[in-house]
Amino acid sequence: MTAVTPSARFNIRQRKTRLTQRSNRKVSVIAGSDVIDDVSEQANKDSVNDGFCGESFADKGELLSSLSPLLFSMKLFGLYFNREHKRRTDDTEWHSATATTTGATSTKLRVYATFVLILVWSNVFRLAFLFNNSDRLGSRLLMKMATFAYFGLIAILQAAFYYASHTGKLVNVLLTLPVTADCAVKVRRVARFLTAISWVSLIITMITAVCLSLLSAGDYDFTLSPFFTYVQVPEHSIVLTRVVCNLFANLPVPCSYFAPMMNLVLVYIFYNEFKKLKKNFRRAVGKRGQFNGDLSVFRRRHQTLSRAVSKVDEFMKFINVAGFVCHIANIIVLFIFNLRMQRELLT
Repeated sequence: MTAVTPSARFNIRQRKTRLTQRSNRKVSVIAGSDVIDDVSEQANKDSVNDGFCGESFADKGELLSSLSPLLFSMKLFGLYFNREHKRRTDDTEWHSATATTTGATSTKLRVYATFVLILVWSNVFRLAFLFNNSDRLGSRLLMKMATFAYFGLIAILQAAFYYASHTGKLVNVLLTLPVTADCAVKVRRVARFLTAISWVSLIITMITAVCLSLLSAGDYDFTLSPFFTYVQVPEHSIVLTRVVCNLFANLPVPCSYFAPMMNLVLVYIFYNEFKKLKKNFRRAVGKRGQFNGDLSVFRRRHQTLSRAVSKVDEFMKFINVAGFVCHIANIIVLFIFNLRMQRELLT
């Protein structure tokens, strides 16, 4: 037997110690949920950042103030109001600063908007008396169908924006969505331009509707139902009845102008911010495909915009569906009307 030297014994002990240390090493395992929670927490902090890719964000409330001409017009017709909302524990975007701002409640505007909403839906119920037993397939019946569909769409628009104001989703998005300073300036210009177009179109429409009703020798009296369809009006009261009923019948018309304009503004805001996100992301990608920026910054920005879109979609989806159905119905009615007119001309 060969004798083991002290140095050899020392080497053997060192090897055993190293093996023991390797076997006792613990591998730290991070759960997938922890990573997701961390990303979500970082994404929620995007609204308090100073800017995005070197561009500074607009001041708090600047986006909302840039829409003041359009919002003021919407307040006049009961399409927008602000009410106090308690801070929810699960809403990480509702900061104390914005909660204080939205706490300026206007109870009178809310009551007024509720009253207008009731009137608009009462007008739809009134228009149900457009149809009677004397209706036959022709231009008059098709015009009645188009009128009923049009005012039904207006009622849905009114209800959708009442829901958006009552729940605070619209003002919450306008206050908490971080947009760049140049976007706020562009939105202010677009809002003023669309508001001016809406007022001019509204004035022309109202004047045209009143003139047609008073000078058409009763051809459009069916729009004043149940008068002239189920309730006969004396001859000495026809003019007065037309004036009073036209005021009530045309009350929902402004909603058909200002509600779509607000939709256009919201779409423009998100289009501008997503386009800028895409532009900055392309700049961060090199010619050879290498990424030179911080991916987490772009991911947080995209999540912030996506959450804002989901909030807006909660009331805009009703508007989009109602608008699609109404316009398809009007297209069918116009198509049938054209066929009817061609047959009458041929015969």
